[in-house]
Amino acid sequence: MIGTANISSWLPEAASTHARGVDGVFYGIYAAATIALLLGAGLAVVYFRLYKRRDKDQLGGVSSGLNRYFLTLWVLGAVGLAWFSFTAGIPGLVDQSVAPYGAYRVEVSAHQGGWDFIYPNGHVADTLTVQVGQPVELVMTSADVTHSLSVPALRVNQAILPGRITGAWFTATKPGVYDAHSNIYSGEGFADMVSAVVVLDESGFTAWLVDVEDIFAGRTLPEVGELLYTRLGCMACHTLTGAKLVGHSLKDLYGFEFKTVDGQTYTVDDAHVRQSLLDPNASVQEGFQPVMTPFAGIVDDQEIEAITVWLGTLSSKGGLEETATAEAAEPAPESASGDPEVSGEQEEH
Repeated sequence: MIGTANISSWLPEAASTHARGVDGVFYGIYAAATIALLLGAGLAVVYFRLYKRRDKDQLGGVSSGLNRYFLTLWVLGAVGLAWFSFTAGIPGLVDQSVAPYGAYRVEVSAHQGGWDFIYPNGHVADTLTVQVGQPVELVMTSADVTHSLSVPALRVNQAILPGRITGAWFTATKPGVYDAHSNIYSGEGFADMVSAVVVLDESGFTAWLVDVEDIFAGRTLPEVGELLYTRLGCMACHTLTGAKLVGHSLKDLYGFEFKTVDGQTYTVDDAHVRQSLLDPNASVQEGFQPVMTPFAGIVDDQEIEAITVWLGTLSSKGGLEETATAEAAEPAPESASGDPEVSGEQEEH
């Protein structure tokens, strides 16, 4: 590869294996373009001084065959510069297009205002944490409009398109925290699309994975339910706005009655949510097809409870937490004498 990324430059800090190829090609093309500019401008000045008309009656000279040779050399030089630029960049382009086998895969969901980085263990974060020396593959898509992910220090710059999957990969070469941003204007919130890539050593990354393994740590049940909505890919079929996709919306679902495709009526309660996750095609809501993937063996009882509680927060009829709070706030029933009933034996006086 041409050049080196280790020399002092105005380029960002080099912190990935891509830097040598990217920086080397940049400096090679920059040097060749500078030489071409100086040659072209220099010859223009020389020819101007040599062939300047010094008398108004002076006639132009007769063209000689030598000019054809200069023109040929000039054209060949321009073609050579273009060919050099093309061939110098091809190896790096090909290298960055295909991630190495066994690379650590992180899914990236871009949206107005930021990114969600989804790890193999299901953890979702708004910053990207990786291990130094480990190839990382990014599989990216957009939830709304076109965005990008640019990490200058890692020489990563990839457009993220709605409805399509794009990819990038890198291997960080030294620990640190590196700026990430979007360099494609995406409307309101574009300026807020800033994040960071945190590169840890092997022991630090292993410890970090252990810390984020438990999705219930530091989160309420509704927060875990919302996290599972993203982790399980539910947004592909179920919106939170009332709009219909492949499946019904999750807004105002819990506590409401619906009809099934075979004409039966059911109420979305705790038992139905559980059945919908473990055996979703047992009762399909009217107007939809039985195409939902069962999550039996994928979600456990605690996660089902979290999803149920979260669905309650999306419903105008409330859910588990609201019901429990309301029951706790209700006064004890009064006896015929007007005194609250006392369970158990009455205290003897």
